Amino acid sequence: MRKYYRDIWCLGPSNTGYAGAFPQGLIKRIRKRWWGSKRLWLFSGSFKDEGGTTVDIKPELKPDHVANCEKLPFEDESFDFVMADPPYSKEEAKKLYKLEYFNIIKVLNEMERVCCEGGHIILLHRLVPQYFPKLTKIYKSTNIAGIVGVFTIAGMSNMRALTVWRKPNKLKSGV
Repeated sequence: MRKYYRDIWCLGPSNTGYAGAFPQGLIKRIRKRWWGSKRLWLFSGSFKDEGGTTVDIKPELKPDHVANCEKLPFEDESFDFVMADPPYSKEEAKKLYKLEYFNIIKVLNEMERVCCEGGHIILLHRLVPQYFPKLTKIYKSTNIAGIVGVFTIAGMSNMRALTVWRKPNKLKSGV
């Protein structure tokens, strides 16, 4: 059995005022373990990362790229760190963001496509995706590098899962 990082993080509530913003301390902990030099943030909301690239479908949030995360406007293997923090349900997508719910399989496949070999794919969600028939062959070969339960200490809280995969390196022919 492969070993991977497992933990539970109790973090502070977001102080940005934006519904769906990252809990306080989340980015600091991710930075210690899985940070990349070419970072892509999907469903970025109001989050900004100097040196990283943000993508959101809502132009009023001023992401670096306004796009649907099911079809990203980037070349294959452009980033070594790809993180998504999408709405967690159809109801939440409608109520909080006035958006249709996304197709998680399409988003995961796009995350794999734009992540370079050896890079990390990170999803903050209530789901921990495993193997779905419509995931790409390469995605199915990614290794889980970590699963972290994440919750905040303010009032009513729900547990989310931070699932981290490492995209495998390709075997070089003739080696």
